[in-house]
Amino acid sequence: MILFIEKGIRGGISVCCNRYSEANNKYMPEYDASDTTKSLLYLDVNNLYGWAMAQPLPLEGFEWADTAIDVTSVLDDSPIGYILQVDLEYPEVLHDLHKDFPFCAEHRVSPASELSKLMANLYNKKEYIHHSSN
Repeated sequence: MILFIEKGIRGGISVCCNRYSEANNKYMPEYDASDTTKSLLYLDVNNLYGWAMAQPLPLEGFEWADTAIDVTSVLDDSPIGYILQVDLEYPEVLHDLHKDFPFCAEHRVSPASELSKLMANLYNKKEYIHHSSN
Protein backbone atom coordinates (compact mmCIF):
# COMPACT_ATOMS: atom_id res chain seq x y z
CA MET A 1 0.00 0.00 0.00
CA ILE A 2 2.90 2.37 0.74
CA LEU A 3 4.31 1.85 -2.77
CA PHE A 4 0.88 2.59 -4.23
CA ILE A 5 0.67 5.89 -2.32
CA GLU A 6 4.27 6.83 -3.20
CA LYS A 7 3.49 6.29 -6.89
CA GLY A 8 0.96 9.14 -6.63
CA ILE A 9 3.49 11.66 -5.26
CA ARG A 10 4.52 13.92 -8.12
CA GLY A 11 6.01 17.23 -6.91
CA GLY A 12 6.25 20.53 -8.83
CA ILE A 13 4.99 20.91 -12.37
CA SER A 14 6.79 22.08 -15.53
CA VAL A 15 4.42 23.67 -18.04
CA CYS A 16 4.48 26.18 -20.88
CA CYS A 17 1.40 28.38 -21.00
CA ASN A 18 0.04 30.86 -23.48
CA ARG A 19 2.23 33.95 -23.08
CA TYR A 20 0.10 36.42 -25.04
CA SER A 21 -3.56 37.28 -24.87
CA GLU A 22 -5.55 40.34 -25.87
CA ALA A 23 -8.64 41.59 -24.06
CA ASN A 24 -11.74 42.71 -25.93
CA ASN A 25 -14.38 44.26 -23.68
CA LYS A 26 -16.24 47.52 -23.18
CA TYR A 27 -13.47 48.87 -20.91
CA MET A 28 -10.80 48.63 -23.62
CA PRO A 29 -10.07 51.60 -25.91
CA GLU A 30 -10.05 49.38 -29.02
CA TYR A 31 -13.18 47.39 -28.12
CA ASP A 32 -14.76 45.59 -31.08
CA ALA A 33 -18.41 44.80 -30.26
CA SER A 34 -18.65 42.47 -33.26
CA ASP A 35 -15.90 40.23 -31.84
CA THR A 36 -16.11 37.88 -28.84
CA THR A 37 -15.92 39.63 -25.47
CA LYS A 38 -12.74 38.68 -23.62
CA SER A 39 -11.40 39.80 -20.25
CA LEU A 40 -8.04 39.05 -18.66
CA LEU A 41 -7.44 38.17 -15.04
CA TYR A 42 -4.09 38.18 -13.25
CA LEU A 43 -3.84 36.27 -9.99
CA ASP A 44 -0.84 36.55 -7.70
CA VAL A 45 -1.47 33.53 -5.50
CA ASN A 46 0.68 33.32 -2.40
CA ASN A 47 1.34 30.60 0.15
CA LEU A 48 0.09 27.59 -1.82
CA TYR A 49 2.68 25.39 -0.11
CA GLY A 50 1.69 26.73 3.31
CA TRP A 51 -1.97 26.06 2.56
CA ALA A 52 -1.22 22.50 1.44
CA MET A 53 0.83 21.86 4.58
CA ALA A 54 -2.09 23.04 6.75
CA GLN A 55 -4.52 20.47 5.27
CA PRO A 56 -5.35 17.39 7.35
CA LEU A 57 -3.32 14.28 6.55
CA PRO A 58 -4.42 10.67 7.06
CA LEU A 59 -2.77 8.95 10.02
CA GLU A 60 -4.36 5.52 10.29
CA GLY A 61 -7.16 3.27 9.13
CA PHE A 62 -5.90 2.74 5.59
CA GLU A 63 -7.67 -0.09 3.83
CA TRP A 64 -8.12 -1.36 0.30
CA ALA A 65 -11.64 -0.92 -1.09
CA ASP A 66 -13.05 -3.20 -3.76
CA THR A 67 -16.42 -1.51 -4.09
CA ALA A 68 -17.43 0.98 -6.76
CA ILE A 69 -17.08 4.58 -5.55
CA ASP A 70 -19.00 7.53 -6.99
CA VAL A 71 -16.22 10.13 -6.64
CA THR A 72 -18.61 12.93 -7.59
CA SER A 73 -20.45 12.35 -4.30
CA VAL A 74 -17.32 12.64 -2.12
CA LEU A 75 -17.30 16.03 -0.38
CA ASP A 76 -14.10 18.09 -0.44
CA ASP A 77 -14.06 18.25 3.36
CA SER A 78 -15.06 14.62 3.89
CA PRO A 79 -13.29 12.88 6.79
CA ILE A 80 -12.80 9.90 4.47
CA GLY A 81 -10.59 10.30 1.42
CA TYR A 82 -9.81 7.99 -1.47
CA ILE A 83 -6.66 7.38 -3.45
CA LEU A 84 -7.73 6.03 -6.81
CA GLN A 85 -5.90 4.26 -9.60
CA VAL A 86 -7.64 5.16 -12.84
CA ASP A 87 -7.27 4.96 -16.60
CA LEU A 88 -7.99 8.35 -18.16
CA GLU A 89 -8.87 9.21 -21.73
CA TYR A 90 -8.29 12.84 -22.69
CA PRO A 91 -10.90 13.46 -25.43
CA GLU A 92 -9.66 15.33 -28.49
CA VAL A 93 -12.57 17.77 -28.11
CA LEU A 94 -10.95 19.12 -24.90
CA HIS A 95 -7.43 19.58 -26.31
CA ASP A 96 -7.86 23.17 -27.53
CA LEU A 97 -9.62 24.20 -24.33
CA HIS A 98 -6.98 22.62 -22.05
CA LYS A 99 -3.81 23.05 -24.14
CA ASP A 100 -2.37 25.81 -21.91
CA PHE A 101 -2.78 23.90 -18.64
CA PRO A 102 -3.77 20.23 -19.07
CA PHE A 103 -5.08 18.17 -16.16
CA CYS A 104 -3.29 15.20 -14.57
CA ALA A 105 0.44 15.86 -14.85
CA GLU A 106 2.77 12.87 -15.06
CA HIS A 107 6.49 12.14 -15.05
CA ARG A 108 7.79 11.87 -18.62
CA VAL A 109 11.14 12.12 -20.35
CA SER A 110 11.23 15.14 -22.63
CA PRO A 111 12.35 14.37 -26.21
CA ALA A 112 15.03 17.07 -25.84
CA SER A 113 16.35 15.74 -22.55
CA GLU A 114 17.40 12.60 -20.76
CA LEU A 115 15.81 13.84 -17.55
CA SER A 116 12.33 13.05 -16.30
CA LYS A 117 10.10 16.06 -15.59
CA LEU A 118 6.61 16.39 -14.20
CA MET A 119 4.70 17.56 -17.26
CA ALA A 120 1.12 18.51 -17.95
CA ASN A 121 0.07 16.93 -21.25
CA LEU A 122 -2.98 15.87 -23.22
CA TYR A 123 -2.10 12.15 -23.41
CA ASN A 124 -4.34 9.37 -22.13
CA LYS A 125 -3.14 7.89 -18.82
CA LYS A 126 -2.96 4.26 -17.65
CA GLU A 127 -3.04 3.37 -13.94
CA TYR A 128 -2.85 7.05 -12.91
CA ILE A 129 -2.89 7.53 -9.12
CA HIS A 130 -5.21 10.35 -8.02
CA HIS A 131 -6.40 11.54 -4.59
CA SER A 132 -10.12 12.31 -4.36
CA SER A 133 -9.57 15.83 -2.97
CA ASN A 134 -7.48 16.98 -5.97
